[in-house]
Amino acid sequence: MPRPRNDKAYGDAHDRLLESGVGLIRSGSFSAIGISEILAASGVPKGSFYHHFSSKEAFGLAVARHYHAGQLDMARTILGDESAGPLDRLRRFFETAYEDFRGRGFEDGCLMCNLSTELADQNPAFQSLLAEQWAELSACLAGPITQAGTTALGLAHLSPAEAADWLLNSWSGALTRMKAEASSAPLDLFLKSVFPTSAPAHA
Repeated sequence: MPRPRNDKAYGDAHDRLLESGVGLIRSGSFSAIGISEILAASGVPKGSFYHHFSSKEAFGLAVARHYHAGQLDMARTILGDESAGPLDRLRRFFETAYEDFRGRGFEDGCLMCNLSTELADQNPAFQSLLAEQWAELSACLAGPITQAGTTALGLAHLSPAEAADWLLNSWSGALTRMKAEASSAPLDLFLKSVFPTSAPAHA
């Protein structure tokens, strides 16, 4: 008779696999990592991978959802803080992300950026999920932009939704170049361009 599953141990192993996947994809690429590498990084016993995920693609999609959930939680906490002005909230959102990349030596990229560049034009499942995730993050940014007005960002010719997309497009481009150069310079230029009158908290 098979032993009953230890749900806590199962959940812990599942979470370790996801966190290891986030780290490996951020520092490299989805295609380059193998299941043995994922297991080694997570400390999960060999042969356990398929107890948690039906395929490597299913794993990658789960990692993307896991990462995005953390990003959305951070965005909603910062951007929804009505004790601060809307532009201060926007700046704090990007500066909080900046500090995360600083802690990684500006070498690990954004998981959403990495997957979008690598897989979105090749894999319909990833394309659909990533498009949905970018739209959700953009909608979070649109809230304080609507309150501040697009003129405050020098984007009077755009709607709040368009301005939010423009900010994310610019930020993701800066992240891609940051990873290529292992340098903070692209992120510094983004912050200096978008928030020219604000003293940067990361300086």
